[in-house]
Amino acid sequence: MIRPLYIALIILLSPLRALTQQTQSPFTCPTTEQAMREVEHQLWSAARSRDAAALDKLVDDSFISTDDGGVRKGKQELLGDIKKPEGNVHNDTDEQPADIRLVFTNGVAILNFTKHWTDYDKKAGISFGGTSVMTRVFTCKNGEWKLVSFHETGIPNRTRQPSTSAVDHLDDYVGHYRLGENGEKGEIFVVRASDKLFEAWPGEEPVEILPGKYDTFFTRQDGWVERFVRDKSGKITGILYTHADGEIEAKRMP
Repeated sequence: MIRPLYIALIILLSPLRALTQQTQSPFTCPTTEQAMREVEHQLWSAARSRDAAALDKLVDDSFISTDDGGVRKGKQELLGDIKKPEGNVHNDTDEQPADIRLVFTNGVAILNFTKHWTDYDKKAGISFGGTSVMTRVFTCKNGEWKLVSFHETGIPNRTRQPSTSAVDHLDDYVGHYRLGENGEKGEIFVVRASDKLFEAWPGEEPVEILPGKYDTFFTRQDGWVERFVRDKSGKITGILYTHADGEIEAKRMP
C-alpha cells in the first residue's frame, strides 16, 4: 500500500514542480551591482580604446541607442563609428559611473547612472563638457549580459559657472514682463535679492537665474537659455527664451 501511495503522491506533485520551475527567476547571469559595474567598465574600456572586436561581443545584434542629441544608431552603425579614425574631436568620460540605480526584471537588467563627459577639439584647442544621465538595458544570453539599448539625457547646466560680468548691472534686468502682446499669456517678474536674480513665471515659485555672457541667463532646473534684449539706447525691452526648436519672447512693461 505504501508504494502505490508514494507513486500517486509523485504524480500529484509533478505539475506543481513544473509550475514552480516555470516561475523561478529566469536569470542565468549574475544579478549584482558589482557584476553590472564590471560589464559597464568593459563597455567603457572598449569604447575608449576603440576596440570594435571587444564591443561586438558586448553588444547584442538587436542593439539600438539614442544619444543626447536624439541621434539613433544600431549595432552596425556603432561598430562602424568605432572603426573610423577619431577625427578632430576627442570624447572622454569618467571611468566610473555615479548615482547608480539598478533594476533586474524578467531576464533584463536596467542600469541607470550619471557620468561627466568632455569633448576636446584638438584642432581648435578648446574643450567643453557636461553631465548626462545614461541608461543601459542588458539582456541575458548564454550566461552573459549583452547590451541591447542605450539612452542618454544631458543634465542642463549641472556644473556651468555663472559669469561675474553681470553683477554690476543686475538692476538693468529687474522688472515686470508679459507674454503676448497684451499679457494675456501670463506675466513674468524678475526681482533682485542681494547679488542674485530670481524669476517668477505664472503659478510657479521664483527660480534663481544665473548670468552668462552678453545679457544671457540660465538655470539649474532646465535647458532654457534666456537673453535680455536691449534697444539702441541700451535699455532692456524684453526677454527672448530659446529651447530646442522653440522661441518665446516676453516684452517688458513700463
